[in-house]
Amino acid sequence: MSVVQTLLDAGIPHVVHEHPPIRTEADLHLTGLPFETAVKTLAFELPDGRLALVGVPGPAKVLYGAIAQALGVSRSALRPASEDRLAAIGMEPGGVGPICASDDVVVLVDDCVPGMGAIYCGGGTSTTTVEVDAAAVTRVAAHPIVGAIVKP
Repeated sequence: MSVVQTLLDAGIPHVVHEHPPIRTEADLHLTGLPFETAVKTLAFELPDGRLALVGVPGPAKVLYGAIAQALGVSRSALRPASEDRLAAIGMEPGGVGPICASDDVVVLVDDCVPGMGAIYCGGGTSTTTVEVDAAAVTRVAAHPIVGAIVKP
């Protein structure tokens, strides 16, 4: 299911911003949106077959060991998600975001994310960014986890 459809189904207000295609953090300036209030998302395939979407504040530096611990796997078990796995949840590289209600997806966010207020995150495609209240991320997730996963 798409990011936008997930938000619509949950009745969560949001705004979709369209922009030129982005693929990496270095391309974010193309969106014209503030990076300071962005939530970047890393996607991992876990050994048990689940997908993990890991959302952290845009400027933050992630702690991969803390991510692995929060997900209950070893650091070496974290593998980047394939494009096929992302497509199966309605996302593509450059548009991955933490908004997902799929039962086989774990959504892990840093403990500061739910209180960030209005955020910008991947809208599922490389040409869309969603503006939504940060608390919605854990509200729509089937399996949300909140933990300290960025450098202080």
